[in-house]
Parts: sequence; C-alpha cells; structure tokens
Amino acid sequence: MRIYNQPVELIADAPASSAKTMAGSDIRDQLAKSGILVDIIEKKAELPAGDRKNRTKPFPAAAGKEKIYLRSAVKDTEMNPWDLAHQSSNALGSFTYIEPDLFHEFTIDRNIDTTYKRSKKGIAPKSVPDIGYDPDWPPHKNVIWHLGDQYSQLKSAREAVQAQDFTVRIGHLDTGYNKTHKVVADRIRVNPLQRNFVDGEQSLDAHDPYTTGPLRMPGHGTGTLGILAGTKINLATDNGVFHDYLGGAWFADVICCRIAPSVVLIKTSSFAEALQYLTGLCNAGIPVHVVSMSMGGAPSQSWADAVNAAYEAGITLVTAAGNNYNGLPTQHVIYPARFGRVIAACGVTNDFKPYHTTKLGEMQGCYGPVRHMKKAISAFTPNMPWARGNASEISFAGAGTSSATPQVAAAAAIYYKKYHDLLDQLQPWQRVEAIRHALFVSASKKGKPPKDPYALYFGNGIIQASDALAVSVNRSLLKTPEDEIPIFPILSTIFKAKPGAAPGKTLAMYNMELAQLVFNYPALSAIIDHEDKPYKKISSAKWKKFTEAVIAHPATSISLKQFLIASYGASKR
Repeated sequence: MRIYNQPVELIADAPASSAKTMAGSDIRDQLAKSGILVDIIEKKAELPAGDRKNRTKPFPAAAGKEKIYLRSAVKDTEMNPWDLAHQSSNALGSFTYIEPDLFHEFTIDRNIDTTYKRSKKGIAPKSVPDIGYDPDWPPHKNVIWHLGDQYSQLKSAREAVQAQDFTVRIGHLDTGYNKTHKVVADRIRVNPLQRNFVDGEQSLDAHDPYTTGPLRMPGHGTGTLGILAGTKINLATDNGVFHDYLGGAWFADVICCRIAPSVVLIKTSSFAEALQYLTGLCNAGIPVHVVSMSMGGAPSQSWADAVNAAYEAGITLVTAAGNNYNGLPTQHVIYPARFGRVIAACGVTNDFKPYHTTKLGEMQGCYGPVRHMKKAISAFTPNMPWARGNASEISFAGAGTSSATPQVAAAAAIYYKKYHDLLDQLQPWQRVEAIRHALFVSASKKGKPPKDPYALYFGNGIIQASDALAVSVNRSLLKTPEDEIPIFPILSTIFKAKPGAAPGKTLAMYNMELAQLVFNYPALSAIIDHEDKPYKKISSAKWKKFTEAVIAHPATSISLKQFLIASYGASKR
C-alpha cells in the first residue's frame, strides 16, 4: 500500500448486537491486552435536530453497517496497515471484518499552465493569470459550450422543469465550496444540512479554507459545484457574453459534504461516512435524490457497504470514472464508480471522441473493461468552465472526469424533478433504476470510438438530458445485486483444498488486500491481463505467476505473504 508516514487507522465492522456495548473502552482494553494500543475516533456526522417541514420519521441510529474507527500509535512506515488489521481482528473475535482506513490518490491535471501551452503553439495568451483553454483538446476557444442541445442538452432540460414546484436535493461530496466565489449560490453556503468529514475541522461547516501545500489541491469542490449547480453569471467569452446559469441543476437544494482537504487524497472513512450521513437523511424523511462525487480510488468494503445502503435508500449515486496519464496509475474505471449500483461518469470530448490520447504527459479519462461499463455513461470534458481561486474567476480549461460527473448528476436531478410524483410512488431502489434507465436508453451513440467496442469508451452513450425527459418511468426493472469485491480464485482454490476451513472474515480481508494491490500496482495487474478478462477466464499458469509476484511484492502484508506461502503450497500437494 502507499506510505504516508501517518498513524495507521482501522475501520471495523461490529455485529449489530454488540456495536454499542463495544464502542468505547471495551475495544481499547481488549486490544491493549494483545499489545495493540489504539484510540477510538468519533466520526459520526451530527444529524439535524428539531422539527422540519419535510421530516416524517425519527432519525435512525445508523445508516447501513455500524462502523467503529480506531487510530493506532503505529505509523504506516513501521508496519503494513493490513498486518495491524489482521492482528486487531484476531484480538477482537466479535468483529467480522477490519480494514485499514487508507488514503486514496485521485489523479488530477498537472498541466494547469495552459497559457504556456498556448504560447508554445503560437497562440497569444488572452489574460494573466491564465483562464484560457487547453490547446491540446477541443474546442480551441474560450467558450461555455457543454450546455447546448448539440452536447449535453442540460440547458433545455432544466428549462423544461424549472417551474415545477418540487425541491430536488443533491448531495455534493468533494473538497467543499468557496465562501466568496460568485458561482456559489447563497442558499448553498447557508444550507444547515452541510457537513464536514475532514478530521480536525468544524463538522457543520463544509467550506473549503483553501489551504495550500504538498499534496493539496484546494478549490476542486468549487469547480465541480459550478458545473453541477452554479448560479447565474456574466462572463466574457469568444462567442460574446455568457449571461445564464452555469449549473446544470442550478435550482437544486445542494448539500455540500467536505470529505477531503485536497482532491489528491481521500480517506476511505470520509466518503463512507458522508454517504451514510446522506442515507440517514433519506431514511429519516429528508430525501436526497442524487449524489455527485468527482473523486475515487481503490476498492474498499466500507465503500461497498455505504453504496449498498444508499441504493436501498433511493439515492442515485454518480461518481467519476477516474483519470490517468498514459495508463497510470490505472486506465480502468476506479472505485466507487466501478460498483454496479453506481453510475460511472466517463469523458467524451467536444468533437465526440473518447477522452483518450497517446500523447505523453497528458491527462485522460479512465474507461473499461467492457464488463464494468454497463452502468457507465459519458459527459463532456475537457475545456469546461471551471470556477477557481478565491476570486470570482472562471477558467475555460476544466478537465478530467471531475467535469463529466456533475453533468450526469444534474441530468439525474432534472429527471427526478419532472417525474417526482411517479418516482415517489416506487420503492426507493426502483427510483434509482428508473432514473438510470432513462439516462441510459436516451444516451446518444454519436461518439466516435476507435476499433474497440463502443461501450468500452462511452458505456451506454453520451448524456442527453432533454431526451431523457421523454422516457417514461419504468416500474418493472430488476434490482441490481449488492455490490461486493470479486473473490480472487487463488483464495477460493485454497479454501476448497482445506477441508473444514471457513472463509469468513479472513478470506474477505485477504481478498480486499489483493484487490487493492492490483489497483495500486500495474505490474501485478498486468499478470492477470489488467483485469480485461473475467477472473474465471484467466489461466492457472497466470494465477500461479500472480501469486508468486504478490508474495514477492514489498507492499504485500506479512500476513498475506505467509498465508499464500503456506496455503497455496498445501493446495498443490
């Protein structure tokens, strides 16, 4: 796993019957007997108190599986976090599963100096500081283009429903919002439901303090929020003055949740707790219809649990497919976008080509494998309008699937606003399926893929928000199976070869570590064909080579190494 010289933190699943009785000193004392010193971290978001006009139920004690968070005195430079997870799991027999609370790295655009890039191409920069387009991608003009009917259709779609008397609510999970930027509506700044999930910050205030430094990228949340629900602005462009709403769903009630101080790094627990908070609102009668998150990373059981609970509560979750530089760290869709109950937002360019390039050092979007694109859809990027800085500045070079995600979320919110009467009559999960169905079947197939299958790059197609409104609510769709991490065959083979062995928490923990290793290290992924093939179609010879590589890899925990050495050898006898 990645090393950050930080104290190892753990996320534990507690059985419902013992979650409360084991939530304090009992856990600390039980671990201390095994020589594991930890503090309990309180991460529960404070739910709103008092009566509300739209509150119909008492707030639940928890939304989804109960989680207990632990901070150890051991740093990740001293011990592999997964080794500490296994030691803790063995010491706490009542716990079914423990995983490290890891940092996830989300790839962002390093080529932010577009003035320099344009000057190298002989194009005179129009302003300093730079607010112009990136000349390596179309369009080659400083324009706001994605809202039109020839692209996303968001402008005509929102105008078709904006007069309807219904409040659609969107959860926005990102780095928070800028207090002073002109694109952020006042009602977003003062929304009492906003929350902050960053350790050490005020929990009821989701604004981005714009702290700079290593591995920090402040302002990302303001950029995505502008595309999602930005208010009316006046902006000079190459096509004249843009005087309109920037956001695809500007009328929405947006709940900002600050889940990271930087888009570069996100903790497992921050996303999971934020989504559980929004799910708790739904379960208490304050519906959150859509969630937009332009971040992501490696697989996590906590993320799967949070996604499953949100789906059951009726939340349509849209997350970024991810970005990469020439296939690194991965060219494939990242988590949680890879989950089946999530809409993965991929990229399509202004000229309807895949958001893909072979040019060295250029960021591009993640996509594929094909089997993970069944719940994917594409929206436009790069050279998107991007609210940035502490001033009221709008760049024309917004990039990445970060820009695509809020467009898809806005289209989902618009559809809910139109059909709220019918959707509210359905089971919560049926609402999610009906919205996804409308977006997917109405998506344009105008994209221009290379020789590979169309779905590999674009999923179900390119978002068409207005055409989606013509799709009636489908009440007969099947429920998507619960999201889980696929089991690595080398583990199932081992357990089959050991009579009486019970997979349980041990198998699940080893399996998750393997999934994270494959995600983070391309050399391991390459052995099993970069996951292009389903696991069952990969040869036993490749699995043997993969197992040997995992055992030799420096990022593998000692626990997993020893288990594979002993058990895999036994299975061959």
